[in-house]
Amino acid sequence: MGILFDLGVSSPQLDSRVRGFSYWADDAPLDMRMDSAQTLTAETVVNEYSEADLAALIARNGEERYAGRIAERIVAARLMHTTGELVEAIKAGIPAAARRRGGHPARRTFQAIRMEVNREVPNLAAGLDESVHLLTPEGRMLVLAYHSLEDRVVKERFTDWSRTEEPGNVPKGLPRRARTPLVRLLTRRPMRPTAEEVAENPRASSARLRAIERLG
Repeated sequence: MGILFDLGVSSPQLDSRVRGFSYWADDAPLDMRMDSAQTLTAETVVNEYSEADLAALIARNGEERYAGRIAERIVAARLMHTTGELVEAIKAGIPAAARRRGGHPARRTFQAIRMEVNREVPNLAAGLDESVHLLTPEGRMLVLAYHSLEDRVVKERFTDWSRTEEPGNVPKGLPRRARTPLVRLLTRRPMRPTAEEVAENPRASSARLRAIERLG
């Protein structure tokens, strides 16, 4: 038995202006829901979260250096209803020199809000924890992650499941308590796409593949 997690987002959804994922569409609604039946939207996050909570999620999910300044500008610009308004607030929170390098200045903040709206990290962690117990001996799990936060969750889970000793602080000179590992690591380091693969599909450039095999 094998399980594959492909954590990439849907390109047709990202490219659809009305879904609100793109920072290129000025008049798109602040939505960002993968599942349009859910209630939480980007508009709710942008207009109702506290400045401290906004700064924390932008720093955590977007790994954005200027998260605090961006959150301050977002709060000052409320109420916002379109992606264009959000982009302008984000740009105002980033120094001019920084805006000119590293791609679109709103990329990291949009990623952070999208991940919050869709609970991407908690859902990933829960999905991994449930799925490892569905594997039969010699069954394999492969995970394709596309940014460092997702990959970190996967790495931590895989490393923990493969441990042969109990984690935790042990006084120097004392042995750690042994334990039976659930899995064997098939990839010590993540596999990355080749130059040919990236040339064919540029969105694959950030992909990281990790794999494990369930032990008996």
